[in-house]
Amino acid sequence: MTNVTRENIDRFGGFAGLYNASRPVPPQIIAKSILMYLPSSPELVVDIGSGTGLSTMIWRDIAQCIIGIEPNDDMRRIAVETQGCASPAKNVVFRKGFSNRTGLPDESADVVTISQAFHWMDIPSTLDEVWRILKPGGVFAVYDCDWPPCVDWVVEQAQDVLVRKCDAASPPALKNDKSAHLRRLSEYGRFRFVREIVCHSVEPCTPERMIGIATSQGSVQGALKLNPAISKDVDTFCNIVRERCPDKFEIVFSYRLRLAIK
Repeated sequence: MTNVTRENIDRFGGFAGLYNASRPVPPQIIAKSILMYLPSSPELVVDIGSGTGLSTMIWRDIAQCIIGIEPNDDMRRIAVETQGCASPAKNVVFRKGFSNRTGLPDESADVVTISQAFHWMDIPSTLDEVWRILKPGGVFAVYDCDWPPCVDWVVEQAQDVLVRKCDAASPPALKNDKSAHLRRLSEYGRFRFVREIVCHSVEPCTPERMIGIATSQGSVQGALKLNPAISKDVDTFCNIVRERCPDKFEIVFSYRLRLAIK
């Protein structure tokens, strides 16, 4: 691994519990859309960059076997403890691996997914690995949700201000442009069909979860480690959320799903 890639992996260590409690569970429309491009129910789904398992577990009642591949030990530990044990699923396993070195056999996966993580990866070598492990006719799905979720314009503006300040103050990281994901899949030149699907989900929320959504950003955590004074900016954001949001409310996450058929 290059130093830059290692920094990207380490960026998400130390706050996996907050991440797991705050981040959205991908809506079932994601899985349903992917299944429309398969001739039959998948035997094996591989979720690369599986984090704490939020994007892995949506397949537990659909596929015969699901493998989450995650390089960060802290994230993977939470996945095993909370996703696998709180409600055991014998068909789900989490393994240490990398987007370009999964350790899986050639042409073994019906579906390969990458949720909220493709922009942190080395794109060319990741695409080669996905192509290697995907069965002919299999589906590669890359999807992200827009940040922040729809909630309140003052809260959203305050989160943008906080994240921009933390981006400037946190350790440097190599990050690809999410808006180019569809183009990258097309330019790879080996997939026979590529398209984008836009969908959304509505989720219950509380002020504390809204705060967690913002503070579970890698740049916010990185900035807090380097400069404790950033905590004042975090406190300002927290006060805005608590002033503007009721005890219980709803938020809307919009998703961009890019599909490629091998």
